[in-house]
Amino acid sequence: MDENITEKESAEPSDVQQASDGEGGKENKKGGDTKIGLTLRILVSAYVLYLAYGLIEGFGETAGNDRIFIAIAIVVFIAAGGAILILSAKKLIRKEYVDADGQAEDNEKR
Repeated sequence: MDENITEKESAEPSDVQQASDGEGGKENKKGGDTKIGLTLRILVSAYVLYLAYGLIEGFGETAGNDRIFIAIAIVVFIAAGGAILILSAKKLIRKEYVDADGQAEDNEKR
């Protein structure tokens, strides 16, 4: 009889884990990017590129050891801002986003 209780106890956590991974995760998480989300990403990436430009302008005024850190920051800001801008703009242009109703936009829908 103790063996049955042990089997039930060991089976319950896996059932609970499967239920939370299966249904619970899908209800709280959207299936894709929205048009507003992509637009906000483009705006934020443009601001990050603007910050990189500001760092480039002030680069000549910095002292020795600070130049290394500012150069690293400039490279990171340009790489991250540029990548997010390009990827988000590409998805927005190709209409690879979810509309307000939760359905994916299709190029062939008219």
